[in-house]
Amino acid sequence: MFCSQALASVYDPAPVIAVAEDAAFNFYYADNLELLVRAGARLALFSPLSGEGIPPEADGIYLGGGFPEEFAATIAGNSAFLLGLRAAAAAGMPLYAECGGYMVLACSLTDRAGAVHEMAGIIPAHSVMQDRRTALGYREVTARADCLLLKQGERLRGHEFHYSQMSYSPGEPRLYAYDSSGRSGSQPEGYARGNIMAAYAHIHLASHIPAAIRLVEACRSYHGSNKDMLRT
Repeated sequence: MFCSQALASVYDPAPVIAVAEDAAFNFYYADNLELLVRAGARLALFSPLSGEGIPPEADGIYLGGGFPEEFAATIAGNSAFLLGLRAAAAAGMPLYAECGGYMVLACSLTDRAGAVHEMAGIIPAHSVMQDRRTALGYREVTARADCLLLKQGERLRGHEFHYSQMSYSPGEPRLYAYDSSGRSGSQPEGYARGNIMAAYAHIHLASHIPAAIRLVEACRSYHGSNKDMLRT
């Protein structure tokens, strides 16, 4: 999809952002990846479908969109990947996910056949595939509070396209990431808590470049500090 050598950072050392890249996670705006590198990051590609876990050099994780519902059993069977996500989240590593990645961070994914597959369990929600498309269109998202990419009130543009629906656990406080405009009116969307940010919207970092810089700087801050917790 893209060449890791072409995206090599000029910074040395550079914070490493692990990017899931395979048939389950295959939608990324090329501009987003280029902007992260220009902001000083180095990208490390890995494939959860090939049985790979989070690269040990990672200072942050980016899970893009794709088709995790088509490979849910394989993802659920990759304990190195799911346990690595849980350990990274607990250690304070920056973790950003969109659409398919958002679904994988939930507690479970119910596929089109009705089979329930255990996911990372980082977000207190369950994604369920629907018979009909649940969202399609351009979006403008506005941060409801300070979060991993944005300060309260800052905006990003992008799009949304999915057939799943996210259902949060009863009684769980909704820590929404955005107010999302572009469908009928505006509605709260996604999840943001500490080092974690995830939503259905595929955002375009070029619409607000400070968001790319903020993600890289969060990974830089993590580098060499809490990172040792993952290795013990």
